[in-house]
Amino acid sequence: MKTYNIPIFVPHRGCPFDCVFCNQKRITGTQKEVTADDVHNIIGEYLKTLPSKNRRIEAAFFGGSFTGIPINEQSELLAAANEYLKKGDIDGIRLSTRPDYIDKEILDNLLKYGVTTIELGVQSMDDSVLQSSNRGHTREDVINAVKLIKEYPFTLGLQMMTGLYKDTEQYCIDTAKEFIALHCDTVRIYPTVILKNTELGRLHESGVYDSF
Repeated sequence: MKTYNIPIFVPHRGCPFDCVFCNQKRITGTQKEVTADDVHNIIGEYLKTLPSKNRRIEAAFFGGSFTGIPINEQSELLAAANEYLKKGDIDGIRLSTRPDYIDKEILDNLLKYGVTTIELGVQSMDDSVLQSSNRGHTREDVINAVKLIKEYPFTLGLQMMTGLYKDTEQYCIDTAKEFIALHCDTVRIYPTVILKNTELGRLHESGVYDSF
């Protein structure tokens, strides 16, 4: 059985900070805010191209911090995806968000609309690296979010970014070990990419930052 994600990008929605490495609109290639109609259109178009058997399909809200969006807007987008879940056209709903935007009210609402997988954009478990990247959350926020999510039947994924500003190989190894200790279901590891028109890009151009 093969797994497919139907990507629905919500560029910079819900993000309270500009991380030094981030330019979501450049990354996602879109500046348009996503609506429930867009969710219907995107899922409908992708389903035309995907097999109907021997597959697992998740509608995946990527880009911004989904649970930072006002909860009524979260519900509108999730309700649109949930229609396909109820019909059996898709098998789940996936989203990515920040560890400091997790609480019981949020998780109850996600469960109500059939969310199956939550990925937390952790990036690092070192507070000095998180602060240098202007993440706006701490290692403790990650631990608390993981503990709360594990009280629900969600699949939990953690995202790790290597080579951040003021990161080191040892910090990355330590983050990996902490991820293992947190017993998450999946891990997504990706390298830091330097984009123009970001603070990290300016630090690189000035010679202050270079990935290890």
